Amino acid sequence: MKVDYSSLCTINGEMETKVPIMDRGLAYGHGVFETIRISAGYSSLLDLHISRLINGAKILGIPIDKTSIETYFYDLIKLSPSEGIIKIIITAGSGQRGYAYSKPVDTCYIMQWFPIKPIPLCDKRKGVALHKCKYRLPYSPILGGLKHLNRLDQIIARAEWSDDFYDGLMLDQDDNIIECTSNNIFIFKNESWITPKTDQCGVSGVMREYLINILLPSAGFKIKEVKLNMDAFLLADEVFICNSINGIIPVVSVENLCKFPLGEETKRINSKLCEKFSCYR
Repeated sequence: MKVDYSSLCTINGEMETKVPIMDRGLAYGHGVFETIRISAGYSSLLDLHISRLINGAKILGIPIDKTSIETYFYDLIKLSPSEGIIKIIITAGSGQRGYAYSKPVDTCYIMQWFPIKPIPLCDKRKGVALHKCKYRLPYSPILGGLKHLNRLDQIIARAEWSDDFYDGLMLDQDDNIIECTSNNIFIFKNESWITPKTDQCGVSGVMREYLINILLPSAGFKIKEVKLNMDAFLLADEVFICNSINGIIPVVSVENLCKFPLGEETKRINSKLCEKFSCYR
């Protein structure tokens, strides 16, 4: 019998595809989420994903239980194909109308499986082009770095281009580069890797964290988190973008503003990542 994986979803551990109409995640975006790469029935960066969920939920005042996350996650893994993406959404649960949040409210744990669409191999080998978004990220120091449910900034920015660019470069109100709509960004200059700060806006990605704290130091590189303006970006020797779904992808141009080479250091870092996690090959 053919299994319909398109509706593979659990809510609080039960097979279900509908959330209550009064759920605060639906009403106000009061929640956090993760999209987790599954390969051979295993998630290489799960601990980092869970840590980010717990930190984000704490900032948003949502009670969260690590054991429940892991239990519901692994229960869905058992039902899912061995390759794909599991999206975890955690909301503040259902409550009364209005912004006031009176705890305790039953936290809602949603787990969804999706098939993965591998990026074309030529993108990894030849590099990709980026669009420079006109939309500017607003400052929000409390929410800076969090992967909360409100993604309107990214939705508005993503509407600016069709499929002629791989992703869009997003800047803040002072024209500092922050990220792409679905990737973090690194540049190589003066023998160091540099990535924009995300303490005022943007998302601190799990792959970004892994590269900063583990992979790049193990390869002997210096890493700097800085305010990165466009002038400094244009002087980069190499550029790549990254996320936990697709790994590292070289950037070779931003519209007609600049071109970058397929750098040897990017290739070396990507090779080390692929050695560690074969799913990114």
